[in-house]
Parts: sequence; structure tokens; C-alpha cells
Amino acid sequence: MLAASFCFGAQRRQAMFLVLALVEILGIDEIASHLRSSAITPKFGAATSATVVGQTILSVRRPRDLVRTILAGPPVGLLGTLRRFGPDPVGEPRVYYDCARMYLSKDPADRQRVKVLGQIAGNLVGAQIQVVDALDPVLLHPALVGCLYEVRQVTEIQDALSYIRARCSGATDDAIRASLCRLKPGGHRGDLIRYWAARFDIPPVELDLHDDPTLIALDSAAALADAGRRYRNCLATRINEVFLGSAAYVEFKPGRRGTPGLIAELRHTDQGFLLEKIYAAGNRRVHPERAQIVRRKLSACGIALLAHAPGEHEPVVAAARLLNEHTLVEPDNDAGWGVEMLEVAQDLEQFLDEAA
Repeated sequence: MLAASFCFGAQRRQAMFLVLALVEILGIDEIASHLRSSAITPKFGAATSATVVGQTILSVRRPRDLVRTILAGPPVGLLGTLRRFGPDPVGEPRVYYDCARMYLSKDPADRQRVKVLGQIAGNLVGAQIQVVDALDPVLLHPALVGCLYEVRQVTEIQDALSYIRARCSGATDDAIRASLCRLKPGGHRGDLIRYWAARFDIPPVELDLHDDPTLIALDSAAALADAGRRYRNCLATRINEVFLGSAAYVEFKPGRRGTPGLIAELRHTDQGFLLEKIYAAGNRRVHPERAQIVRRKLSACGIALLAHAPGEHEPVVAAARLLNEHTLVEPDNDAGWGVEMLEVAQDLEQFLDEAA
């Protein structure tokens, strides 16, 4: 039988694998009993169960008829799916059993799984039978199933979407189902997560700014994108960091009208938040006096500041300059493209007086 099977076409080979898989799972005597009672198979007399199975596979040449010997029908679409497996076994016998079960099932979820399998273009690859069997019914869409080849990827995307649901108020089942249409042929499953991350509106970590009206947490994708436009910087590209809780951004908006604001970049640690950088518009360096105001306000909210060796400030700074460690002077204000421009020096002095 093995030698003869190499001459079979792909669909006939898959029909044979289906029969052998059911033999493995249900037992050879059970399958032989079905074959003996089939109108398609020859009379076997007192032949052993193994002989019955072997002779059936060799003598029943049409794949449809071979499947009909053990499955009524056969179920619509099953033969087409078997053909799309190609000529080789697709995995453990359980894969064939689950495939047949889905096509025989009347359960709406299984009917949807069968429909999705029929909508995927090309051959079925990897573990796509197990994928549709394990996938949440909300996610049963050919565009997504076409991006999944292993069962572990199903677990990965379902875990990621559970996080999405916690961070996006709009991530209802209907909205997630509708968003699956955005996946393009040849795309990546991560495209779905990126789509939803760009819409998060529930911060993963609450930032307590003590109701200071001059400090505004940029705690949603929309707020970050808006601030990025207003400050002409790359805040829109930092959405993923905030969405995942590794960073946070705060806008400092002075109460005095016309005074430019600042952006503070915070890092999330296991001890709370740490001020990492302060930026003016266009990612310019902040005037030291204005930077100090922001530090003072954030420190009052329990946010840690970068520091140096204890003791008087000037001796440490003098040593740092001679060692070419210039960033120690203002470690959170050492980057940027030039220093921010304030049009009138008196404006800065008045602003500092008001802040004090």
C-alpha cells in the first residue's frame, strides 16, 4: 500500500491520510466495520481489519468515494480542503480528525471556521486547521488566519488583544471584528495590534500630578499625536511606549498666556516614575531656569530626578566639566537642536517671578 500511494494524486493521498488518521484515533476495528458496511467497498468475507482498510484504500480510486466510505456525504468543502493540503501529511492524526469534525459539525462557530478555511487563498500551510480551531470566534477572518501558521501565534495574538481591550475603550467585539478587514494579503498579524495601539485611551499606569493645572499627562494616543503636531516633535512615534507603560509624557503649560510650553519625558520604573528628558518645541534645549521649574513641579508629584554625587553642586559640576562629562550639569536637559528662543528677556523674568 505504501509503495502504491506514491502514485496517488495529492487529493487521493490526503483522503488516504484521513482514513489512516481515523484508524489511529478511533481504532482499526471501528473503521473496518464502517468499511464492511459501505456500498462502495468490495465484499471482504473473513478478512482481517487491517486487510479491509488496506484493500479499501487501494481499490477505491476516487478520493470522494474513499472519504464517503467512512463519512456520510462527504461533507461539502472537505475534499477541497484536503486537496489544498498538498501531497504530504499535514501533522498528527488529530489534525485530520479535527478537520473532519469541523466539516461534520452543525455548530455555528464550526460552520464559520469551515467558511474561513474556504476563503483563504492558496494552499493551507502550517497548522491552519489547528489555528482556526483554537482561534476566538471574534477573530475568525481569512485575512487574520492567513497570517497565522502556528498555534502559539494564536495564543500570542489573543493575549495581545486582551491587553488591547483593557487599554482601548472602543475595542468592542464588533469593532475588533471590523478592524480585521484592514489586514492586507501578505501582511503581519502585528499590523492589527499597531492599529489598536494607535487608538488607546486608557493609560496603563496612572500618573498622579497632584491636580497641578500646569501639568497635563499625555495619556492617550490622540493626546500624544496632538502634542507632537503642536511641539513639532516625534511624540506620535512614542505611542507604543506609553501604551505599554514603559514611558509617560507630561506637557507643562505655563499659566501665562503666550509663554511656550515644554514636554517632560518620564521613564516608568518599579519604584515609580523618573524624569529622563525635558524638551522645548522642535526638540530644542530648554532654558535652565525653565527646566528647573519643571523639575521642581514634577518632584513635588513624587517623580524622581536624575542626580549626581552628594554634596555641594558646584564642585561636582567643576570636576565633571574637566572630565568632559558635560551632561552631568543638566542630565535631563542635554539634548536637542539648539536652545529654545524666547523673544524678550523680560518675558522670561516675569514668567520666573510668576512661577516662584
